[in-house]
Amino acid sequence: MRSALKLAAVTAAALLATGCNLMKGKETTGQYVDDTTLTARAKAALVKDDQVSATDFNVDVYKGNVTLTGVAKSSEEALRAVEDIRKVPGVKSVKNATRVATTDRGSSREY
Repeated sequence: MRSALKLAAVTAAALLATGCNLMKGKETTGQYVDDTTLTARAKAALVKDDQVSATDFNVDVYKGNVTLTGVAKSSEEALRAVEDIRKVPGVKSVKNATRVATTDRGSSREY
């Protein structure tokens, strides 16, 4: 009985959280779930690539469109990360908003 109550409470909290986006006209519940799944898959694609430092990148997804941010060690790494994410089924587009680190004491330049 208690586990059923806990499940109901968790479900209600999840619906309320997604309901806020629904009321604002941002996403449907299905889109929210799809975007969350795509985010996880895109991050997993970066982790699988041993030539990309997945922890240096952030992945944001809205309605299947991915924005990649973070600081890459090179322009090649940034491009490779974009290509990895483009291969994820369900991704509509990838916006590359990464920066490339320079040798000037950890600073970076827009890519």
